[in-house]
Amino acid sequence: MTSPDKTGSDKQQKPSAKAQAMAARLMAVQALYQNQQNQKPVGTLVKEYIEYRAGMEIDGEAMVEPDGVLMKKIVDGVHQRHEELNEIIAGHTKKSEDGKSRETEPLLKAILLAGTYELLAHQDIDFPVIINDYINVTHAFYDSMEAGLVNGVLDPIAKLLRA
Repeated sequence: MTSPDKTGSDKQQKPSAKAQAMAARLMAVQALYQNQQNQKPVGTLVKEYIEYRAGMEIDGEAMVEPDGVLMKKIVDGVHQRHEELNEIIAGHTKKSEDGKSRETEPLLKAILLAGTYELLAHQDIDFPVIINDYINVTHAFYDSMEAGLVNGVLDPIAKLLRA
């Protein structure tokens, strides 16, 4: 999308900070999922996503350039605090009949890990903004049932962490 500047030439319009944050969250989830699947180092994944996947076309539309700093913080933070985040999530997911947490599908797990990390680490961002963005990330991959699950897990976590 271009818009003419005062000289009449076309300039690339910079995406909004909100759109860049949303793109960073989406790419962070994809990188975390890929890390779960093939154990590629997170630093390599972040670099790959920012350098080679940012601006990619999906269904004929170019992806918004992500906030690379935010994406890196999310991926690194989830990697460094993985056990703590898993414990928090396990306390807010349904248990099986034997009392153990049910296994969560890997992509959904990546969404919950990233969302929980941000709720914990990014106290400067209002939690409804974080939750809403991860619900939107979920909609990129799933139907409404999974988005409801993400909301149902992240909302009580936010209330616990932000109390």
